[in-house]
Amino acid sequence: GLGDVYKRQVSDLYIFLFSNSYLLIYLMVNYLQVEGLGKSFGSDVLFEDVTFSIGQGEKVALIARNGKGKSTLLKILVGEEDYNSGEIIKMRDLKIGFLSQTPVFDEKKTIFENVLACASKNHDGDWDAEDRTRAMLHKLQIEDMDMMPAHMSGGQTKRAAIAAVLLAEPDMLLLDEPTNHLDISTVEWLENYLSTQKTTLLMVTHDRYFLDKVCNRIMEIDNRQVYKYNGGYDCYLTKRQERLDNINAELAKIKNLLRTEQEWMRRQPQARGSKAKYRIDNFYELEKRSHVRTEESNVNPDAVKGSYIGSKIFEANNISKSFGDKVILKDWNYIFARYDKIGIVGKNGVGKSTFVKMLLGEVAPDSGSFDIGQTVKWGYYSQEGMTDFDEKKKVIDAVREIAEEVVIDEKTRFSASQFLNHFLFSVQDQQKYIYKLSGGERRRLN
Repeated sequence: GLGDVYKRQVSDLYIFLFSNSYLLIYLMVNYLQVEGLGKSFGSDVLFEDVTFSIGQGEKVALIARNGKGKSTLLKILVGEEDYNSGEIIKMRDLKIGFLSQTPVFDEKKTIFENVLACASKNHDGDWDAEDRTRAMLHKLQIEDMDMMPAHMSGGQTKRAAIAAVLLAEPDMLLLDEPTNHLDISTVEWLENYLSTQKTTLLMVTHDRYFLDKVCNRIMEIDNRQVYKYNGGYDCYLTKRQERLDNINAELAKIKNLLRTEQEWMRRQPQARGSKAKYRIDNFYELEKRSHVRTEESNVNPDAVKGSYIGSKIFEANNISKSFGDKVILKDWNYIFARYDKIGIVGKNGVGKSTFVKMLLGEVAPDSGSFDIGQTVKWGYYSQEGMTDFDEKKKVIDAVREIAEEVVIDEKTRFSASQFLNHFLFSVQDQQKYIYKLSGGERRRLN
């Protein structure tokens, strides 16, 4: 009764003509479609039969526990890692920009030259590439553009890498923990940029506040599958709990039925008919389904409570430190007492890590002195983590080399294996070789 219908596709807009009346329907263009994707390292299955799509303009957060395949999935999507099964379908001529957890630059070129190369590679005859590069580096607070990568802090390196990936003007961004090492002002700038630009985004992050500001959808890798949630982090927590409650209710039914079937299996003679065979197959399927794990584990802070220390930690007396014209501290005095918890903030490259290294005695002040309490023991976790791991050793061996037994106080002692368990390394995980660990697992081991 509507008369002739004519349809014409204009990019992602469909126009329907109903007897001289127009109906406009917006259809999202799929940038990326993943079908039945599976990935494993030997017997360690990260995920299997994973299916999802990402459409133009969507901003998606990818979350999971450490070692469950977040970074691996991003590397698969950009072609840096292979996969065992499934299919990845990309829109024709789709340009993807990838920011890795640990960006690497050409050590023989200045940071300006490194970033300029990224800004120019997608634009032949791009005469304003140098101006755009300087402007982007300036926005990201990198003023010394002749700096060599080897002399840059972790935060400066990350900011330069962000500049490079944005200047390449990709259709879709894949960002692996983009806020790691960034100072507060840069996080706020990136948050504003990503939330206001018409950027298509898939991002791994552990920063729930950054996630809420930027993303409108969440994907979670759990039990080798990917689960999808619309909305922010609070909405995700609610819907995820509903999913787990449903799984637990289903598991309770399965386990009740399994107990009945186990009794039947014990009573049956060896010779069974076709009906019995069907029931036996069903029993093994029930048994497989009953092994789904839904409980949450967390790092146990009680495992690292310190022993007694005196009331005096350290006093800083007229500390000064400079590198050429760059002043880190000048005539600085401070008394740090027991139980103080101090956060050190400042722009990337102003000397935060240098300050900590002076406390440790790794860097000497130009003048002044530190008076450190006699009972003080330093525990240092750096931006880079421990760099002296033997990659070919197992996780358990890395801890045993330091201590076969970890003594917390007179009443509390752990074996190396027990101690690792407090940091979510199962007995099986403790046998992993260090070179196979994810970034998050390495940080827990550090």
